[in-house]
Amino acid sequence: MSNNRNAQRSTSPVNPENSALADELRRNLKGKPTTAGFNRSLPHEIFGFLGDIVKIFVVLLLCISFTLGGFGAGMLLGYASTTKPLSIGDLTTADEVQTSFVYDSQGKVITKLTGTENVDRIYIPFGDVKKTFIDEAIISIEDERFYDHSGIDLKRIGSAVLSALANSGSATHGGSTITQQTVKLISGQDEHSTSRKVQEWFSAMSLEQELSKDEIMELYINLAPMGNNYVGIQAAAQNYFGKNASELTLPECALLAGLPKSPSYYNPMRETGRRNALRRMRIVLGKMYELGHINEEQYRAALNSDVKFKTRKKDSSSSVNSYFAEYAISEVVSDLANARGISKELASSIVYNRGYHIYTTLEPDVQAILDEAFKNKELFQKNPSKIENYPEKPNGSMVVVNVQTGAIAAMQGGFGEKTMNLAWNRATSSRRNPGSSIKPLLDYAPAIDLGLVVPSTLFTDQKIYLDPSNPKRPWPKNYENNYIGPLTVRQALVKSRNTVAAMLWTEVGGETALWYLAQNGIDRTSEGFFPSQSVGGFTNGMTTLEMAAAYATFANGGTYCEPYSYTKVLDSDENLIMSSDPAKRKVYSAETCFLIADMLMGVVTSGTPSKFGGQIKGLDGAKISTAGKTGTTSDNNDKWFCGFTPYYAAAVWYGYDNRLRQTEIIKDDYRNAVHIWMYCMQKIHANLEGAKFVRPETIVQVSVCTESGGYATDECKAAGTVVTDYFISGSDFCPKKDKPCTIHKPEPSPTPTPAPGNMP
Repeated sequence: MSNNRNAQRSTSPVNPENSALADELRRNLKGKPTTAGFNRSLPHEIFGFLGDIVKIFVVLLLCISFTLGGFGAGMLLGYASTTKPLSIGDLTTADEVQTSFVYDSQGKVITKLTGTENVDRIYIPFGDVKKTFIDEAIISIEDERFYDHSGIDLKRIGSAVLSALANSGSATHGGSTITQQTVKLISGQDEHSTSRKVQEWFSAMSLEQELSKDEIMELYINLAPMGNNYVGIQAAAQNYFGKNASELTLPECALLAGLPKSPSYYNPMRETGRRNALRRMRIVLGKMYELGHINEEQYRAALNSDVKFKTRKKDSSSSVNSYFAEYAISEVVSDLANARGISKELASSIVYNRGYHIYTTLEPDVQAILDEAFKNKELFQKNPSKIENYPEKPNGSMVVVNVQTGAIAAMQGGFGEKTMNLAWNRATSSRRNPGSSIKPLLDYAPAIDLGLVVPSTLFTDQKIYLDPSNPKRPWPKNYENNYIGPLTVRQALVKSRNTVAAMLWTEVGGETALWYLAQNGIDRTSEGFFPSQSVGGFTNGMTTLEMAAAYATFANGGTYCEPYSYTKVLDSDENLIMSSDPAKRKVYSAETCFLIADMLMGVVTSGTPSKFGGQIKGLDGAKISTAGKTGTTSDNNDKWFCGFTPYYAAAVWYGYDNRLRQTEIIKDDYRNAVHIWMYCMQKIHANLEGAKFVRPETIVQVSVCTESGGYATDECKAAGTVVTDYFISGSDFCPKKDKPCTIHKPEPSPTPTPAPGNMP
């Protein structure tokens, strides 16, 4: 989904005094603080206070010198006054990391979030590592006067400025203190602007008044990026050295201290990155020796020792989270960060380590069906021998949305057993062009909703020329590369004629069509509009989740509901942290949705889906109305099937990841997306009662002459031009008895010839 989705979602956070907001920012430390925040002598307090005033005054002068006189000073005061305070006023203490739990819709635990099972971020108290050299290493390379300043280091700032002047604008080191860096890690704000920098200074000084130096250091070592998506020194120690951070040696501490400057450049998992990291490690060691944190013997020994990299052994008891669980967790993290104004790194640390209870929308019976199907090789490879030499095997994804609630009922992000956490989720992260599956959303439904056509409206499938870059070349062509002449809108949708879809898109207008698509949660307005979109050609493709949620709009009568994966989040004391409030908006009329659903039922009964069971049957064989649309890209790299019933909407994507090369789907596997969809949805509905799409009272069924559009007469029937279809009562398209067909008229009655005897 697009980025504006986060802005649309609203949350219901509790009042600060009742929450566990950012509860790892302060806790009881096992180690004795080096500098307590509020344990100073009276003279020290007085001089410290005066020193802070002097520093702030100098900061003001420094800023003014780089701005335009009085105007600049006003700007500075404005920046300072708009600085948002860090959310640390209601912090609670915690003696230890607490396990968080994720539940399905029935209240059953589906996964536990603990440090051992989620090795990308593991919180560790500073007291556990205080006996190592990690704090000395970090201070030496990042902020050598950490224990002397009150949040900002004027000397370091001045040194950075001089360094930049001496090196053509590129400073050899930054001016930010560890406290400033911690502020950025908490807030997630790293915009390079004067206003942000000034606000960062004030926030850093404020943080120094709230927390001790060791508490600030604890935050830093747990939030600092360590490369490869690892956050904090505990995750880095386990994944780079195969040990806990409390066991780090001097050279290992020096190496980790150097990573946050540029985690990708110093990436220990790459050969060049490892060499870079080892060079920086030596710089850190030299700085530690220079500052007296280590003696010469320790320095020499560290330089001469070999750093042994060793990947952490996986705990056999550790569980692998499902695609759905990982997506739900990521949504909670994102929403928590937005609601609280904190970074995603800090939000993740809270969610993973502070005993949260996350209640999701997962329907376990539905998920079990998808899990079984996506391990069924026969659904994905009809003739394995033909692709045995391919560099990769075909894959797929599927999302099922509950039509009544808009909630995500189940999700699968890839074929086969999921063997690792944070694996690539094709259902939410892979964007692929949708082919013809976009037509109902972009072309047909908008045209009906705007009153431009009805299912019986006649078009001619013939050569058209809509390619603006090549107006003399016929475009678009149909998949079969032929034309079949006159046909109705209903027939064109069932037969998936590209020409008619493009003509409808033209009548709707490209900008209007994109507006409808955006209302369905698929915002591509930034791409601009162009004719190829009418048949699924987009710069940025769609995710399976986006398509499933969009098709659910048809099933529920025209209201789009932003798909959501969790209902509420509680803290360890069962206080409400957040609850879902998904965005909803009316997109199509109920009449439009019924007409689209009725037309798409024809795809299921007469097209490819009919070969895999067609209309779904529920409890005791009762019929359940089923509608859907196939989709194929012109290069045969992507196959889709998107559809819905009165109960669920679902989308399936099938194809190759194409990470090594573009791989065309072989002909044997052309129908696999449809097969997977029908296989799963038939099982999902097996114990549900029969159901039909709701027909609004305004929808009537009338016979019409396809040539004139008038009310069909017996003569129309004799001419074979009659179609019985649905119309919106009272609309201009709805035939009326008093306005019969004007083309097929009854033969005039012959004038009777008078009998000879009656002649005058």
